[in-house]
Amino acid sequence: MSEVSAYILAGGRSSRMGSDKGMLLLNETVFIAHIVKALQEASIQNISIVSTNMAYDFLNCNRIEDVYKDKGPVGGIFTALSHSKTEQNIILSVDIPLISADVIKWLLTNIDKEKQITQVKVVDKTSPLIAVYNKSVVSIFEENLKKEQLKLRMIVDEIQHQTIEVPEKWCTLLQNINTKEDYKNLIK
Repeated sequence: MSEVSAYILAGGRSSRMGSDKGMLLLNETVFIAHIVKALQEASIQNISIVSTNMAYDFLNCNRIEDVYKDKGPVGGIFTALSHSKTEQNIILSVDIPLISADVIKWLLTNIDKEKQITQVKVVDKTSPLIAVYNKSVVSIFEENLKKEQLKLRMIVDEIQHQTIEVPEKWCTLLQNINTKEDYKNLIK
């Protein structure tokens, strides 16, 4: 899918995990490599990683650093959209190593082009970090950054968006691995 770019947000502090989540191992492969593979299997070639961590360079993906440092997902999304040359952009957090190509294809086929953001809902929780963002919202993100408004869900709420419910069969593939406990449960 050449008309879509993908950005993996991997610039967080991982304070709850205590180490870089993207470099955690699952089946002897780091989290971020699982996500890149799923994107490639979904026929997405234009993949970038938003991070200062040079350890990600082994993936041969474009790595870009945040324009605004330490601004969380809002800063990461702004950086991604500023960098993008495509109208539609998949934004994924680095802590979803189980995501599959089927989920990504499903997300892309369910975009309402009238909306500027398409996010998923897993069971009862919306996830703006498993979503497709139209490049046109880049200025809204910049305005919010300049006002130090860093609550992503508040920004999404002010933008024309849709939320699509993930089929039950895929819900476990989209679990966020944020804490040491989450990680222990994943690798059991």
